[in-house]
Amino acid sequence: MNIYTDIEDEVDAVRNTIYDEIKDMSAAEELAYFNAAAEEAQTKYHIRVIPGIPEGAVY
Repeated sequence: MNIYTDIEDEVDAVRNTIYDEIKDMSAAEELAYFNAAAEEAQTKYHIRVIPGIPEGAVY
């Protein structure tokens, strides 16, 4: 059974908006776009970023 909700329309609209904004960007420009959005969210919502596990680390 598939239950369809309005939230799916909202998520699709956000995806389409982001796609329209980045579709002509280079990879470096896309990275800068998403980094700027992440920094804005961190500031707005007081998110503290905890460093991840270094690449190649074994735990």
